[in-house]
Amino acid sequence: MSFDNNKLGELRPNQIITTFGPGSIVDAVKDSVTILDINYWSEKGKKIIDGRLASYLGVNCFYMPRTSHNGDIPVTTFPYMHVCSNLKCGRLFDMREMFDLDSYLRFGVTCPDCHRTAYPSRFITICENGHMGDFPWQWWVHQGDTSCKGKLKMYSTGNTSTLADMWVECMTCGAKRSMSGATQRDNFDGMKCSGHHPFRPNAKNEKCDKPLLPSQRGASNVYFSVSRSAISIPPWINPLYNLIDEHLRLIENYKEDFGEAGIIKVYEKYFSVFTREEFDSALERRLNNITEFTEIKKMEYDAITHHNDPAYSSNKKHFKAEEDELPAGFKKYFERIIRVTRLREVRVLLGFTRVDAPDPDADVQANIVYLSKGKGEKWLPAAEINGEGIFIEFNKATINAWLSNARVKALSQKYEECYKKFCEEKQWTITVPRNAVYVLMHTFAHLLIKQMAMSSGYSSSAIRERIYFGESMNGILLYTGSADKEGSLGGLVELGNTNKLISLMRDAFQEALLCTNDPECLNTTPAGNNSNGAACHSCCMISETACENGNRMLDRGLVVPIANRDSQAYFKELVGELCQLEI
Repeated sequence: MSFDNNKLGELRPNQIITTFGPGSIVDAVKDSVTILDINYWSEKGKKIIDGRLASYLGVNCFYMPRTSHNGDIPVTTFPYMHVCSNLKCGRLFDMREMFDLDSYLRFGVTCPDCHRTAYPSRFITICENGHMGDFPWQWWVHQGDTSCKGKLKMYSTGNTSTLADMWVECMTCGAKRSMSGATQRDNFDGMKCSGHHPFRPNAKNEKCDKPLLPSQRGASNVYFSVSRSAISIPPWINPLYNLIDEHLRLIENYKEDFGEAGIIKVYEKYFSVFTREEFDSALERRLNNITEFTEIKKMEYDAITHHNDPAYSSNKKHFKAEEDELPAGFKKYFERIIRVTRLREVRVLLGFTRVDAPDPDADVQANIVYLSKGKGEKWLPAAEINGEGIFIEFNKATINAWLSNARVKALSQKYEECYKKFCEEKQWTITVPRNAVYVLMHTFAHLLIKQMAMSSGYSSSAIRERIYFGESMNGILLYTGSADKEGSLGGLVELGNTNKLISLMRDAFQEALLCTNDPECLNTTPAGNNSNGAACHSCCMISETACENGNRMLDRGLVVPIANRDSQAYFKELVGELCQLEI
């Protein structure tokens, strides 16, 4: 029942990657639908090549969803249960029982009794394993007894839109029940999930022992996209690497069938403009799969910090950077500040979760429903975002000296333990433990983003962060871009100029010194599931689409000196100078 050749609504490619991917619920023109898995897609859009990300995700390439013609993205109706809009009728029915495609395309879903327009039910069920199904209407109205299979109707008894005024009644036996409590988990104790995936209409229901969770179809916990992104960097975007990715399936097939002779054939036919040594080196690098996401970030970090090296400055189409001498007052805190005037981010959709949001950096996560990776050629849907950014690298020596402070060290250990416990409960595998250094960089990034939004004209949700943290990484990249245009307008990169950056930091520090929720905010400490310190929506938190870590691991007390914690602030002296404080 997928409507492949008929237009039901419109979506942009970037929306499919971030918000309305396969498995999500989309409100269409006349109905509510879910987008099907990619092995049901007959059309694909522009091919996107990024060898590093493809290597890590185990695919050959990526394609943008094609959204320029009718019927590009196939969908199926969900939820199946619909309610008649005629108040005198109110019939609650499964639209699949008497489905007619011609009638559906002309009028939408219509009631089988009075033939008036019907609308999709607002109640559904989900589970932690990513399944989704209709609300158990018969079970609900009959108080757990499902022996009666009579017709149901829905009606309202009051003037309000509360659930207590909505009623469901069985027209056969007369049983009726209010919808009050229909979204509370406790009322569904003992009910197990059916294991249904509406976005795979031909697949059998899976065995699932997770409890049934009631929800409303527009609730924010119904769908969380799981994506990975990479900044395109040299040498991976050089012509040789791009050519290898274009012919990767052919290379693999020839290698399997003819061994070394097959490799020679492919080289002579497609790669003769390059030396054999260059080809062998690039092919070996591409075929050695990247196993951890931190490897991708490390490559980006090296490319940005070595942007002047010939090996990294060979491709200006997707990556271009420039650097000025640091002001004397900044050298203690920062190694370098680089303006990335041109960058391309490739954002790939892997799958989705329900109930709980995923972690953007974890290599292994529980409960993700992965997309099928296509038929034949292995691929995943992706979007490319062209834009600009500012990269700030922290001074490693100063970081180490700051971390050796006894109070900072104790707090750092607390953060590490809290985040480890949080990840274990979520069944996430984090390869690099996160301590106070991560919290410092993360909070500093948020404070700058909030200030940049006021100075550059971009909204705070449009400026994204990328935290480079590890044994040999201490940096942040703040960037913006557009999926629909060739790039952005230079407003963000302009803020990377020395004078403007000094002013920006001064304002950011000034805002962080006081919070409207103080003293409650400044007295917060990381404990148990809470991995935040002095941080709240008034001072540090930003839109979750812009944040890399779901507004976790934040503490302005590590950035600026606040009451009773001034010795823990990394920028203590700089804040004193810029904000003219007596410290």
